[in-house]
Amino acid sequence: MNEYVSLKPSEIPQGRAFTDPRHSAEDLATIGVMAARVRGLVTDPSALPDGLRPPVVETLEANGRRHRVVLCDAGRLRAVGDLAFVGFFALKRRDVDPSPLTAVDDELIGEFPRHPGILSYSSLELHDGNWANLILVDPPEARDHWRESARHAYAAQELAPRHYAVVRLHNGVFPGRLLSGRDAVLVRTKYYDFRGAARWQAERALGPA
Repeated sequence: MNEYVSLKPSEIPQGRAFTDPRHSAEDLATIGVMAARVRGLVTDPSALPDGLRPPVVETLEANGRRHRVVLCDAGRLRAVGDLAFVGFFALKRRDVDPSPLTAVDDELIGEFPRHPGILSYSSLELHDGNWANLILVDPPEARDHWRESARHAYAAQELAPRHYAVVRLHNGVFPGRLLSGRDAVLVRTKYYDFRGAARWQAERALGPA
């Protein structure tokens, strides 16, 4: 496995414009949209489908973009303070059939009952046809438990390099309870570039872990 390059707060390595911190600011705005949808669902249980566990809610944003939320634990989403999140943003390879990635994504959702630390999982279609994912977890270590899943490891190590050109993976926190409506705070971002013969990866630390 390649070592992570450590990036300074405003550093943009040559040829890797996807690491520009301005993209992280845009990603945080998108995370805010997804978090607002989750807040709406946990405060209005009537919006959840009956019988399906975990509930899956699919809607269209005002601009027509698709938005899916898998709500695993509404009670903890209402109660937990300083809620940790993972944000996934990637640029798809246009010449690759996405169906294997879609199938594994559905399988991962089916595994959520085995990972009680995952409180919700959101997917939002972006204006360029790519997708953003937001995972809300408690405790923060639940991220590591999910990574131990064989399907998750397969998706990250095998499928991601085939299906994505570049990836930004954010870790952060919603200070206070999610229902407070406070903005997400970015703690760390990892970057992956799969365009070359060898994977390039870097990390930018922005706050306390």
